[in-house]
Amino acid sequence: MLDEYERRILKELQRNGRASAQELSDAVGLSASPCWRRVKKLEDEGYIAHYAAVLDQKRLGLAALAYVHISLTEHSEAAIKTFADFVAQNDQVVECASITGDSDFVLKVAARDPESLEQFIMKRILRLGVVRNATTNFILRQTKRGPALPVD
Repeated sequence: MLDEYERRILKELQRNGRASAQELSDAVGLSASPCWRRVKKLEDEGYIAHYAAVLDQKRLGLAALAYVHISLTEHSEAAIKTFADFVAQNDQVVECASITGDSDFVLKVAARDPESLEQFIMKRILRLGVVRNATTNFILRQTKRGPALPVD
């Protein structure tokens, strides 16, 4: 169980992962040493998986973002491994989740433009030999974005 200070630390680190020990301790209401010990404990116990920078997709020239719903041809171990390996090796796939419903997986895919997204789907995903169907939904505008999770 997390105590109130640990929840505050996690919330603050999600908001500002580059906070100094002093900034973090000021934000959560602890002195620097006990705060830092709690951060190390949260890291050691796996609550903090890693630190990362959130990049601006448009500044990187990635104007096309889409959710691609994937249905596999079969659910054998080999087919799932082939698909999982493909996902792990492709940076254009920024998220992947196994889902319930009509599809097996949903991918969030980033591309320079709609044409390059089409090429990625047609020449990479559909040629894997394990994908029966891919349905694409373009993201027109993101109204909320970020890796923050509720810590209540």
